[in-house]
Amino acid sequence: MISDRNFTCPGKKTLFFTLLPITALLLVLYGIFLRNDKHEFPVNTPCRGNMIVEAQYDHHKAKMVASLYFDFLDNRKILVSLSGTAYLYDQEGKQINRKTLLRNIYYDYVQESKMTDTYSMTSSQINIDSIDNMDWGISSLLLINSFFLAGHTDTMVLKKYDNNTMLIENNQSPFALCVFKKTF
Repeated sequence: MISDRNFTCPGKKTLFFTLLPITALLLVLYGIFLRNDKHEFPVNTPCRGNMIVEAQYDHHKAKMVASLYFDFLDNRKILVSLSGTAYLYDQEGKQINRKTLLRNIYYDYVQESKMTDTYSMTSSQINIDSIDNMDWGISSLLLINSFFLAGHTDTMVLKKYDNNTMLIENNQSPFALCVFKKTF
């Protein structure tokens, strides 16, 4: 029987130290190009938030209190569900109209900038429930255009506020603070 205890291959160490950086590089490239986007903020989990919007127009004042559900879907789509109530007041502050909001808006999105977390979102479909009676006049006072006009594009910034919340803002101002449901 031949023993190879004292036999050493001069290429073993060289081969090991050559393969180590290549393996590390492949793992890094795998992590960059093949990772699942569902694990990155903000596409990791749906969130819920509340909105209070007030608008003044001529002699009318409008106010909306609504809940918002926000979720990234497959195929570069986003779902925004809105439910709430809108009020229209006269000059003296007396309520003159009340409307119900209940709709799902489906968006196609393009991430414009990773650096600023900016997304162009085009409403591709708006499903309005039968009890939703928001007319165009009050919608135009209280909602961003893509919430009531299919095919309209709005630019949104989705900023991580902390580990459990995301701030959603458009070019005028922030409009929702979304809270992620903790998973245990």
